[in-house]
Amino acid sequence: MFRIVLVDDEREEREGIAYLIGKYGYPLQITYAGNGKEALNYIYHHEVDILFTDVKMPVMDGLELAKLVYEYDPEIKIIIFSAYGEFEYAKQALEANAVSYLLKPIELDEFQKLMTNVLHTITAEKEEKRYREEKDRYYFNNILYKAFTMSKVNRYEMNDIHTYLFGHGDACIPVHIEFMDSFFDLHEDEFMRCAWMYLGKELNYIECYPNEAYILLHNKKLHQKKELSEQLSKIFRDIRNTLSGDNQSMVIVGRSVSTVEELLAQQKRIKHIQDEVFGYHDKIIFADDYYTNAEHYAEDIELISRDLRESIDIVDAELIEKESGNLVSAVEKSGQISRIYIQNMLYSMIKALCDKVRPENLDELLVRAERLFQMKDPGGMLKEYQEAVGMLLAQISAKEDKSGIISEIKNIVELDYRRDIGLDYVAEKVNLSSTYVSYLFKKETGQTLVKYITDKKMDRAKKMLGDRNLKIMQVAKSCGYENQSYFNKLFKNYFGVTPKQYRENL
Repeated sequence: MFRIVLVDDEREEREGIAYLIGKYGYPLQITYAGNGKEALNYIYHHEVDILFTDVKMPVMDGLELAKLVYEYDPEIKIIIFSAYGEFEYAKQALEANAVSYLLKPIELDEFQKLMTNVLHTITAEKEEKRYREEKDRYYFNNILYKAFTMSKVNRYEMNDIHTYLFGHGDACIPVHIEFMDSFFDLHEDEFMRCAWMYLGKELNYIECYPNEAYILLHNKKLHQKKELSEQLSKIFRDIRNTLSGDNQSMVIVGRSVSTVEELLAQQKRIKHIQDEVFGYHDKIIFADDYYTNAEHYAEDIELISRDLRESIDIVDAELIEKESGNLVSAVEKSGQISRIYIQNMLYSMIKALCDKVRPENLDELLVRAERLFQMKDPGGMLKEYQEAVGMLLAQISAKEDKSGIISEIKNIVELDYRRDIGLDYVAEKVNLSSTYVSYLFKKETGQTLVKYITDKKMDRAKKMLGDRNLKIMQVAKSCGYENQSYFNKLFKNYFGVTPKQYRENL
């Protein structure tokens, strides 16, 4: 659907043209104006495709209107119509860049031919423009992708970026957005809908990696920090409310830039902050407010790490486990802290333990330690650290009586299988970490503790089902299962038949 403005000081004339447009089914949305000034004001505030105007009108005539409209937007097609014989007007109309000049009264064949040609031209031009814009967008997004992923951009491409982003003296704000997982591969459409809703469509979107993207904001209304922060918060609020999963994010907002050099400088600044910030937690960080310092740390974490180092020096497994737990808790509670500092500290603790223990699986542990530097999520980083420490503690304790610990674990299971017990329950009973108990039991018995407990429960259940005086629900509860449906399902997975079928087969 295109938009046409019909301008004539006589209502009958305007309605006559509108009647013909409707009669021939032209895809035109019609707006009326009684003089040139009224029409011009409308065109300044709306997107218009065709101006169909009379010549003689009060306030502003059609020829002056045509000249001003052409200066404002040369793509608007201008059709002038006037009384027969006013040749001088026709000549001036052509000088005013009109597409055509129609004489009153309008000949229907001539009107049809003209309108068909004009609409065909508009359609072709719009398609060509759309194609060029799409081609340009692809080209410039490719260059911007190279720039924002630290690839080499040559001087010709730098000039093209400048023309594309700043050619009209505009400025933009770079906004870096990072999620924990491959968010943009999965939810790019949802993200862009939210971005357009709250930031407007005056932006460039560049996906750098599956979980990282940049937005370049051109909307001047959002160049105020408070306003931009509020709108960004709304985007991530909607994402949390509408999408499932843990979509924690981190946003780093650069300062307003008006040259390519400034843009790339901000990109480096953002990358520096990105390397330091520990965790996501839906943070919005303004680069100008952030103090970057790789040595930034929390005093309590430093004190705990010294105590942990001392316990490693004397190879006290119980003390190592205690101080390591304190360290993990302190890191979890910390506010703004250098990620680089935490990564190096955790790595150094694993390395110090390896030097003391000289473990059999040294290569595996060092791979785990190196993996810390590839992580940003605090939860994943601390889990990797705890698992490595658990393996090392297990090997420290291996010098003790392993068979005694395994026997104690089996006795606990034998006595307490009637309860809803699991790894944490048993670990607490033997005063060891769950990570260590899991590692040690698997290494010594060849099966996981969880499977051992389940095997014990299922074996006991099978024997109890031989007593037909016991209801199946009683058997389930006696084996630590309050939910009979879950018990039935688990029993069938083990033995291929339900408890009822098993009893009937006896």
